[in-house]
Amino acid sequence: MAAPVALPRALLLLAASAVLLCGQRIAVFSEFQRPAPDGGIVPSDRAPVRREILSPALVRNGWASFLFTVEAPPGELYTIYVAQNPDATAKVALYQLEYAEAGGAWVPDGLKPVEQPVQAALAEGQRMQAYLMDLFLPASTPVERFRLEIQLHAAGRWTIYPMEMRPTETTAPQQAPLRGSLAPVQARSDATLMLALQSSLCGDAPEAELRLENLRAVILRNALQDLAIARQRGGGEELRKKLIRAGGWSSEEDFCGSPQPAPRGPEWWLRVRGYLYQGRPLPE
Repeated sequence: MAAPVALPRALLLLAASAVLLCGQRIAVFSEFQRPAPDGGIVPSDRAPVRREILSPALVRNGWASFLFTVEAPPGELYTIYVAQNPDATAKVALYQLEYAEAGGAWVPDGLKPVEQPVQAALAEGQRMQAYLMDLFLPASTPVERFRLEIQLHAAGRWTIYPMEMRPTETTAPQQAPLRGSLAPVQARSDATLMLALQSSLCGDAPEAELRLENLRAVILRNALQDLAIARQRGGGEELRKKLIRAGGWSSEEDFCGSPQPAPRGPEWWLRVRGYLYQGRPLPE
């Protein structure tokens, strides 16, 4: 099958924004922008600007995770399906996010596996429902762009969120069983990532083997994957300094002794992924 034609960014933006016109809506976020039940972002994760998820780079033999929300008429059945072209390029797992009350806010954290096509309905008074789309790209995947669509059928209409996925030359090492520490639910989304980074760079040992049963564990798994890619890439002390500066810390001592999240905001690690996956420059 021929590779799908790449869509211009303007058309992707137009198609993604068109969902607002249909009485239902799909919105897509990185794992560091947890959506609140009211349709906004959990207060601890808010930032002046958030990353648009339209054409993400992916590593082969690795995971990529995206959050999305569905808005539809309350009480009416809706259906969700994830389509790909070419079909089955990535392995897709979907989870309904379950909310926990923490720190005076409702935070999506628990994972309830759901099968495609997903069929559900919003309760009266419920504005939206949040989901996790967890993708695994096999090592044999060609380094060619493919199309992925989150499709919502509600109120007799189809709403489509198109994404152009970009597999890279980078192949993630095989991962060990999940071990590490999870930040509290109410902590900023990248707090679990910071614990993994401090464990790797500052010599703190992981605490326990974990199951993939909440969003924080997904963030940890993805962080450990990225750190394995960093070790595979090499660079030693200079790479350590780059990763620390990318988060906004001035030195390794400042980073290792800090209980505070990264100064550059909850999505700062996405810039690191751009460097690890594609060799894109990091902020100094």
